[in-house]
Parts: sequence; C-alpha cells; structure tokens
Amino acid sequence: MTIGRVEIAVVLLFLVGCGAPAAAPAPPTSTPAPPTLTPVPPTLTPIPPTPTPVPPTSTPVPSTPTPPAAAPSAEKLIGTWEPVTKSRDAMFLLFNADGTCRQAYSLKELTTVPQVECTYTFAGTDLSITAVKLNGVPECPSATGKYAVQVVADNQIKLVATQDTCAPRKRSTVGAYQRVP
Repeated sequence: MTIGRVEIAVVLLFLVGCGAPAAAPAPPTSTPAPPTLTPVPPTLTPIPPTPTPVPPTSTPVPSTPTPPAAAPSAEKLIGTWEPVTKSRDAMFLLFNADGTCRQAYSLKELTTVPQVECTYTFAGTDLSITAVKLNGVPECPSATGKYAVQVVADNQIKLVATQDTCAPRKRSTVGAYQRVP
C-alpha cells in the first residue's frame, strides 16, 4: 500500500501535537512569603485648603488716595506762594486781598520788579488771572487765563489750567505751590 502525502502530513501533525509528556511540577520546598503592599502615589494634585479670612480691623484703610479738596475761599489764596517744582518756567505768586497779584521768577523780584503784574478773581474753585503789566515776558494773545485751585495740604495748593491759550503763562502758572512763611 502506498502512503500519500496527505497521510504523512496527518501523521506528522498527530505526532507533533502529542509531543513529549510534561514533567511533573517540583514539590514546594518552603512556605511562600506573604505579599507586601507598596503604596501608589496619587495621580491627582490635591486641592489646597481655603485660607482663613482675616477679620476686619477696627480702623478701615482707604483703598484709594483722597483727591485734593477745592480751595474754600479767596482768603485761602492771599499771600506769597513758591513753586514746589523749581523748573525754569515756574514763577512765584503773590495774591493780595485787594484782588491784585504778581508773578516773578524769584522771591526778590516778586517784591521789587515782577515779570507780571495782574488782577485776579476767585469764585468757587475757579481762579481767573488777568495780566495788567508785563516786564520782560512776552504778551499773550488773551490777557486772561483760567485755572482750578485745589488744596493739596494746609500750606499747599495746586493750579490746573482750565482755559488758557497762552502757553508761556500756562507753563509758568500750572503746578503745585507752597505758602512762603
């Protein structure tokens, strides 16, 4: 009888599938160690605790500076004022009770020969200065400049231009001033 290729292949598969008998497992020689637990680090970031609120103090602290107050009357302006910032354009000011004023680059010139002799009016916070006589300074197209007066401290004021088309007068007048004792 002849054996065909198919039969040989089936016999070979049978022999390969049966294989050699498996070896018996070795008997245990010692008691196995108990399993140990290993901590696993957390994967989420913990939420920080809510901060404890601080109780309010008995004296409230203002969060914004108090704006300068307006000058209450013309009497507050009467006297001699020197510029806080000593720029080359800044002038000393003298306001008299009779409504006249003077502007000069030095305290000495203010009392001797001022650069500007003027008149002023004051209503509410509005100060109007009108040049009457000029000594060594250019004439302005408009004789009058208008300024807002603010009290910065007991002996300090600030002049802010509200309507003045004369640039030299504006530069020499705008700014902070302190009273000359």
